[in-house]
Amino acid sequence: MGAACGAAGRPPRARRATLIFRRPLTTILLTNAWELALKAALRQAGKSLFYRTKRGEKYRSVSLQHALVRVTNSKLWPDRIDGSALTANISALTEFRDRAIHLYNAQGLGALIYPFLQQNVLNYRDFVLARFGKDLADSVTWQLLPLAATAPADSVSFMRVDKNARMVAVAQEFVEDLRKLLAEAEASGSDMARVAMVYDISLQSVKKVTSADLAVAVVPTANGRVAIRKTDPNETHPHSATELLAKVNQRRNGRHLTTRDYQAICWKEGLRDQPRYAWRHMSSQTTSWSGDAVSYLAALDDARYDQVRREYRAELRMRHAAAK
Repeated sequence: MGAACGAAGRPPRARRATLIFRRPLTTILLTNAWELALKAALRQAGKSLFYRTKRGEKYRSVSLQHALVRVTNSKLWPDRIDGSALTANISALTEFRDRAIHLYNAQGLGALIYPFLQQNVLNYRDFVLARFGKDLADSVTWQLLPLAATAPADSVSFMRVDKNARMVAVAQEFVEDLRKLLAEAEASGSDMARVAMVYDISLQSVKKVTSADLAVAVVPTANGRVAIRKTDPNETHPHSATELLAKVNQRRNGRHLTTRDYQAICWKEGLRDQPRYAWRHMSSQTTSWSGDAVSYLAALDDARYDQVRREYRAELRMRHAAAK
């Protein structure tokens, strides 16, 4: 019966302790998991895991932040994963972890970190799968279910500087640190979809996935009204074709891609029909692109683009001949 009751069957004091320490403990465990995964990647590549020592000193393995630096400098991030974006995400969790360790009650900061936590879990799965060929999705689920009596925090209001708000100094400082992390990541052209995830509880029909774009949000009013709103493609797919190509060229190491490369790869792989990458309004032919599309196209090498261009050229010739 104890397993069935869960948190609800615990004494009030135990339930309060669970709520207070849930996010800090989760963050501590996640950052520790990242430190081990990054050090495993360094070890796999034959790189050092330790600081330099003087004679007689004990060996000390590098910290999480230094492991991030070494993985970046050694170019060990998988091709389809934006290392700078993952670094910003992990750094946000590290900031929260440090404050949670030294501040007994970090509840006021917990709501701030949730979008970073959700995305961090997905980032970790993708990194381990790409680096070590291990898919952790085989044993755990990747959707964190936020069970609480209050509505999720509005990330926009948390990122806003409000000098009149009743916020303790440590929380104000943490908000400033998060804003700086986001600003630096955005300025460097990082894939912001990898930094944090603003989440909604989605109602989806398995049989009609394409029309399942409703999100449910609890409006914090006296009567607890439930509002239904549409997912905003301006947030999930913000890039035009021109912006997509520019961002891909900024990130990749190969030759400069042209509009013909873009047209060829979209034709070959049907990218315009994949919701993860593309969004089109039903009454317009204009396609908007997501951050995942940037990462995917930037990871393809020149040989792939050259091959697809040749196939696309042959396809256009066939169409032209058929039209005569």
